[in-house]
Amino acid sequence: MTRLVLAVTLIIYNLLALSTGVNASCEACPNCDYEQISPSQGNACLNYWTCSGDTISCYYPSVANPGTYTGCSYSASADWALTAGPSDICDSYSGLNSKCEPGNDPYNLGLPGCTASYGYVGEYNSGLL
Repeated sequence: MTRLVLAVTLIIYNLLALSTGVNASCEACPNCDYEQISPSQGNACLNYWTCSGDTISCYYPSVANPGTYTGCSYSASADWALTAGPSDICDSYSGLNSKCEPGNDPYNLGLPGCTASYGYVGEYNSGLL
């Protein structure tokens, strides 16, 4: 009986750990892109992201086109390399976060799958210009 209880406890613990992101790694959007707002302000930073299938898209306020966002997309099938977006503004690869945090990490590698379809981050320098 003790072995059965121990086995069930371990199974439940592992299922909870997987579903809550504990000990899981996530792909995340780079905090900022390479488009500088000004020398004193720094670069444009992440406002929100979307996730669909194996692709995450990260949105930063556009300096060149005020009132719009620059989108940078990364895909698992491309080994998390940039698949869409301006290569002179977007990072070449998405980032790996060793601790999945709800709202900040679009893609959980442990599942694998999207953590949500959309997430608002609102980093410093992330508002529309």
